[in-house]
Amino acid sequence: MDNVFDMHDFIGTSQGDQAHMLGKFLYFSLANLLVDKGELSKLCEDMGIPYAGGTRLSVGDAFRSATGDIRERVPVTAMGETNIYLAYCRDNKRTSADILSRELVKETLNQKTNNYEKLANISYDKKDGVFRAENLAPDDAIDVPACCRKAEELFELYQKCANRKQIETICVNYLRGLEATKLSITGHMYFVPRTHMDKVDVFEEFIGLLGGLNRRETPLMVNSFFIIDDEKQRSKMTEEFYAAVKKEIATYQERADYLIKSGSQSPAVMDRWVLKIQALEEKKKHYEEVLRRELDGLDDEFSTLKFLGQELQMRVQSIRFQKVA
Repeated sequence: MDNVFDMHDFIGTSQGDQAHMLGKFLYFSLANLLVDKGELSKLCEDMGIPYAGGTRLSVGDAFRSATGDIRERVPVTAMGETNIYLAYCRDNKRTSADILSRELVKETLNQKTNNYEKLANISYDKKDGVFRAENLAPDDAIDVPACCRKAEELFELYQKCANRKQIETICVNYLRGLEATKLSITGHMYFVPRTHMDKVDVFEEFIGLLGGLNRRETPLMVNSFFIIDDEKQRSKMTEEFYAAVKKEIATYQERADYLIKSGSQSPAVMDRWVLKIQALEEKKKHYEEVLRRELDGLDDEFSTLKFLGQELQMRVQSIRFQKVA
């Protein structure tokens, strides 16, 4: 077996006999993303990846995101002295509930007291639907009109595009379907068991094509390698499984307990959580097969979760019986 390397207790290889692999180590980075929702939906459909496009961003969220993205750093050297200027948008006093407003300012850095200069007012009127840039101040270092144009362009994009958070949800949901376990290492790093690792190639292709649709033109990263099936790696992944699933169990228990104590009357919502609980139990069984050991370290927590799931099921059946009767 060649191309072997060690990374924080993981022994991986880019090649080898898949029958002797524990699974795949997958990592990816989405950076800044804005992808047209229509293009994203079609890509997901073509790749067989469930699309969760969500609803259109509110104009308020789009305005805050667009103006928040304005950040220009400009160093200027004159007479042997260098000043660093930073242009960005900050909140100002709202004059009306219908008008969203922020101001573009220039900050001079590295001074005893940083100096702030107002460069423009940027606003959006919900009533007439007009994006405005007013009171533009001429500036030798900052291209004020360009900053305002960029804010307006981003405002339009944010309203029709999916952002990084929405696309991140699509990716995480897909990996959940592969029974992937998020590793305790910081970032988007997952272990995909060998029962699903053939679908990692689909995910890598998806991220690659997604990069071509990104309006930000920032690079996306994705890569994976096989994890060798040996006792050390099985022990390591058992620890990672416990750490990740313990968090999931706590979340599921909290949500199920809330639905029960609040007297939820929504069978659809309760059914969804029952299925999530059952899927987590199935994931545990599959990992026991892959890791070749009993994962009994969370038996008490799973027992409580199973009880809550059964309680939800009984409530669903009761509500549906009452409606039929």
